[in-house]
Amino acid sequence: MSKVLTSDDVVARIPDGASVAIGGSSLSRKPMALVRALARSDRKDLRLIVNVGGPEVDLLIGTGKVAEVIYAFVGFEVMGLAPHFRRARQDGSVRFQEWSEFTIMAGLDATIKRLPFLPTRSGLGTDLLKVNHAFKMFQDPFGGETLVAVPALRPDVALLHVNLADAQGNGVVLGDGHMDALCAKTATQTFLSAEQILLPERLQTYGRDVHIFRTVVTGVVEARWGAHFTGCAPDYRADLNHVREYLAAARDRSSWHEYLEKYVYVDDREYTKRLGGEHTLGERLRV
Repeated sequence: MSKVLTSDDVVARIPDGASVAIGGSSLSRKPMALVRALARSDRKDLRLIVNVGGPEVDLLIGTGKVAEVIYAFVGFEVMGLAPHFRRARQDGSVRFQEWSEFTIMAGLDATIKRLPFLPTRSGLGTDLLKVNHAFKMFQDPFGGETLVAVPALRPDVALLHVNLADAQGNGVVLGDGHMDALCAKTATQTFLSAEQILLPERLQTYGRDVHIFRTVVTGVVEARWGAHFTGCAPDYRADLNHVREYLAAARDRSSWHEYLEKYVYVDDREYTKRLGGEHTLGERLRV
């Protein structure tokens, strides 16, 4: 059965107030085509779950879609801080829960195991337990050791980008898998965008690189350059020139509206065209 959708089809299936887990990490393999479609929609009050967040979180905050963020980090690495994220963190316009990378993965894993929480030592001896009251300390009933209970994270939706997929929803990741498989397994609905959709028999030749399985996938969207302006190894690297353009726009209100009109409130074909076209992108960003 074909699960091929458009980006707008995916957004139509995401309700207001949904918990949305977003795959990738930092400036690597973020599902930016799906995120831009969500940013130009009328969705609101979303609860984002990210491990190492970047432009996807900042863009959705900057377009007023977000009520809460669960995160370990949000920023642009060596390129600087995330302007909209920082502003919302300082003025309190969005709720934030600070987790660690491991506790986010543990929270997702608890859902996979159908448990209310997972025990861990992560967070002990740190300020994490002071700033996040979602975690509870308890005594190990067998050995008496003090442990941390990490509550299960249950996203309504997962948005992921993969190198290749087939129409049934199997997804190939040719680089670091990050926490994408955990997101896919825990979400009520999982949507993939892919650089290219292949026939199933061809996709299966990738063997162990098939990280996401069709049994947990609701829909798949073919989106060439769908991770831009983050990278999608080994197809292309992060577009640091565009990162600079984004950051400059996000720091200024009038420039931000111009950026949205130019790059967000357009379809994927026009987006690529405004970046100079596929040939120009390929010449500049090929690994």
